[in-house]
Amino acid sequence: MDRLSALRLFVRIVDTGSITGAGRSLGLSGTAASKRMQDLEADLKVRLLDRTTRAVSATEAGRHLYERVSDLLDDLDSALRQVGELQARPTGVLRVTARRSFGMLHVMPAMPSFRAACPDVEVDLMLTETVEIAPTRGVDLVIRLGRPAEKSLEAHRLASAERAMCASPGYFAANPPPAGPDDLVRHACLGYRRAFEPPVWVFETADGRREVQVPGPLRSNSGEALRAAALDGLGLALLPTWMVAGDLRDGALVRCLAESVCYPEGYREEIYAVHARTPLVPAKTRAFVAHLQTFLASSGMR
Repeated sequence: MDRLSALRLFVRIVDTGSITGAGRSLGLSGTAASKRMQDLEADLKVRLLDRTTRAVSATEAGRHLYERVSDLLDDLDSALRQVGELQARPTGVLRVTARRSFGMLHVMPAMPSFRAACPDVEVDLMLTETVEIAPTRGVDLVIRLGRPAEKSLEAHRLASAERAMCASPGYFAANPPPAGPDDLVRHACLGYRRAFEPPVWVFETADGRREVQVPGPLRSNSGEALRAAALDGLGLALLPTWMVAGDLRDGALVRCLAESVCYPEGYREEIYAVHARTPLVPAKTRAFVAHLQTFLASSGMR
């Protein structure tokens, strides 16, 4: 028998003093409610209710059971309501892991408006330089470079893959901008670090793909470090437009070869928000992704 349903009925009977009324409130006929109580008493091997033609009351054993389970059932109902609210409305703790540069430039600026829209959600944000990140136990959402191949994951595009080749006005004052890929050998190129491989910039041309090994004074696994070096006039960088759009707009960086489709080897992908693929994505996750997409679209980043 379903003990939990029977106990709910028992508590309701003690509260109302009526088997028929308690059963009706739970969608049971009087006969079905009476039968369920008889089954519970048989299962527990104890009489829980004194029944007369005028009233129903708890026996001593029934009162003891009522005092123990009524609060427990209330707590259980409260816990189930809270779990339901996690699905129905944005609430709870949202654990996010994001690429550091994107997190600092775009996730953090979106936080005030997200908090205003979803005040019941707390965000636990971890920033990383790791490229291949995915939702794991304890992580609800990752913001990463590239769409994952796993069918168990669902990806939402946040920012484009466009890259901008750029340098500071001071650097270009001393070093004329390159007219094409062949000129890069004469420039101080700031490249992403990929193990011990030299930095390679890839150009997609009408004649196909062309790889150029670029020389330079600095390599780093951090786009933020390369951006800072470019702003300081250290050289020429090839960075995501979502990272340098403000610098280009303000004139702190100047773009060159804007008509070319180019990117550092291994860094062409778009930025995605990724979570586990499930028909029951929590409201907090859905709300955060939707807010980021709207925020980025209003900033011209998508």
